[in-house]
Amino acid sequence: MEDSEVSANYPHILSFNEIKEAADRIEGGIIHTPLCEAKLTKHMDYDIYLKCENLQYTGSCAERGVRNAFLASKEDDYARGVIVPSNGNMALAAAYHGRTLGIPVTVVLPEKTPPAKSQRCTELGAHVVLYGDNIDDAVAYAKKVQRDSRQVLISSDDPLVMAGLGTVGLEIITQLPEADAVIVPVASGALLAAVLVACKKLKCSCLIYGVECAKVSKMMKALQAGRPVRVPIVPNLADGLNSTTVGTNTFATVKGRLDRMLVVDELYIARAVINVLERERFVADGAGVCSIAAVMQGLVPELRGKRAVCVITSGNIDSGRLSRTIQRGLGASGRLLRFTVAIPDQRNSLEHLAKAIAEENAVLKSLVTEQMWVHSDIGTTWANVVVEVANEEQAINFKDRLRDLYPSARFTITDLEEKHKINL
Repeated sequence: MEDSEVSANYPHILSFNEIKEAADRIEGGIIHTPLCEAKLTKHMDYDIYLKCENLQYTGSCAERGVRNAFLASKEDDYARGVIVPSNGNMALAAAYHGRTLGIPVTVVLPEKTPPAKSQRCTELGAHVVLYGDNIDDAVAYAKKVQRDSRQVLISSDDPLVMAGLGTVGLEIITQLPEADAVIVPVASGALLAAVLVACKKLKCSCLIYGVECAKVSKMMKALQAGRPVRVPIVPNLADGLNSTTVGTNTFATVKGRLDRMLVVDELYIARAVINVLERERFVADGAGVCSIAAVMQGLVPELRGKRAVCVITSGNIDSGRLSRTIQRGLGASGRLLRFTVAIPDQRNSLEHLAKAIAEENAVLKSLVTEQMWVHSDIGTTWANVVVEVANEEQAINFKDRLRDLYPSARFTITDLEEKHKINL
């Protein structure tokens, strides 16, 4: 809450006792989410476990922090309600727990927020305001409204929110005392800081890694600079982690204590979303799967053979974005192939092409012919084709076979570093 935030000159360093108090306070109001062995463990040299925070009531670990902040303050503090600027997860958490505790909630979301998220906040009883292009705009607007209305402003860098988030770490070590490492996605960094405090206290040898999308690497840049720095927000698949800077209290808690910070490529985030869908049988958003993406990208070879917990922070992804992410992931993993091929402008040319595709057990997804803008001979048609295959091995065989039949075939290349590929 804005009034309780400590200035940048005197940041609040989270303590283990605060997390323990938060655990007692929120007991019965949040879900003790399962920690389960990942099915992908059977296909690689890692011993991976998943902490499934996407199974909270509103789909993210933000509920823990929000509920603790609500319950720890005096009832009079909320007479005028609370206001929460958010990309979505904290907004949903505040709306839900505000309704259960009888606290009026206003959430401020960027205008680009998917309609499904804002509608869910409304259904949970919150007053929804759409403002600005990004979370910075939403925060600035919320602060202005707070000054005028005297509502309580909730932020992820609030020590009470951080303490509530730390209960994730308590549960991880309780559920898996043998854990050797925990990998935590980073938005403002509050979850990372809180999990670090909890896990290091309960098991000092446990390694704590943070992970964020390479397109918005605010924690990595902060650690390099020795202080929080601002980074531009660009569109990416892990939009739930979008923040221009890490929190002051967060950074003070993390600084000098974090074992590693990881930066993951967006294409591996898309692949991780598909992996979670097909192998783990549950839905998580791009932000939520960043920890798995880091493993798939090969960023943590030192964890081979060790018990590593990947925190799945959230599962709030609307159907349209999920569909686009799946298509992106299929392309990144080599399971969707796009190519153009020159074929004779004859009656059975398309039939022969379709037969060649079917003989390789590929599924034809799209075929569009082009004649008007072709600059080769008048008897040639170019076919633009998309097919789906089972895996990268089949993709290689398919390309070789098609090039034998059609030397003119040109395949679109997905930009993935071969040395980092892990076939899943």
